[in-house]
Parts: sequence; structure tokens; C-alpha cells
Amino acid sequence: MTLRLINKILTLLTAVTLLTSCGTDNKTKMTDQEAQENFDRQYAESMKDPLFALDLDSVKSSHGERFLELRTIINQHDPIGLLDIGAPEDEYEAELKTIIVQLDHDMNELQVHDLIYQEFLRWFEDESTAGSKEAYKELAADIHDWMKK
Repeated sequence: MTLRLINKILTLLTAVTLLTSCGTDNKTKMTDQEAQENFDRQYAESMKDPLFALDLDSVKSSHGERFLELRTIINQHDPIGLLDIGAPEDEYEAELKTIIVQLDHDMNELQVHDLIYQEFLRWFEDESTAGSKEAYKELAADIHDWMKK
């Protein structure tokens, strides 16, 4: 098997594990109070990082067609391989919202590369899921070219 296929399988297994561990069986079912505490904890975490707290619809609205253009570029590269295994076309919009608000026309390609990789690490937590920084090089180049248009 290729490394990319193995990575896709691991990503899928991780997603299945997360879905099955969300407290859906009787043994681990959360009480309403536990669910509220969990929500409150996640909300508090998001407030520590203002990029997580950005409203997706507001970012989409403020960037208009550029948001959709950047989504197309990211989807063409499918950096985590989620679209290849059936994820919807809006799969990377959370990452996209934190990327697009930080892009600056004065950035060079290396700065774009650093930004893209850091955002995918932010959302996918570590290199075992996000992949290597080198894997984002072509995506960064395409985004840099797109920014210059």
C-alpha cells in the first residue's frame, strides 16, 4: 500500500473511532449536565483562540467569491485525503476560514506554505493526521499564485 492510502485509512479509522466514542451507547451516555459541561469546556477553549471562534458564515460573506475560489484550490489538493473517501465538498471550510482571514497579498510563497501547514496542524492536531509540511508545498504554491490574481 502507498503511504497516502495508509494515511487515508488511518484518517477514516480515526473518524469512525471519534464517532463511536461520542457517548451513543448506554454505558457512556452523557447526562444533560455532562453534555453542557463538555460544551462549556469546548466553548472556553475556542475563546482562547479567536480564529476558532470566527463565524464561518461571516467569513464566507465578507470574502464572497474568493472564499469559493480558495475552497476549490484546497479541494483539488485534498490535503488530508478526506474528499477521496467521500467527505462533502465543504469539508475543509473550517480550515479555510482561518486561512483566508490571515492571507496577505504581500506574503511570499514560503510564508503561505507556513500558514497553510500551521492551520492544518491547528485543525487536525498533529502531523500524523495532517501529514508532513512538504505535502503542502504544491497547495501553497497554487494559493500563492491565486493570491496574485
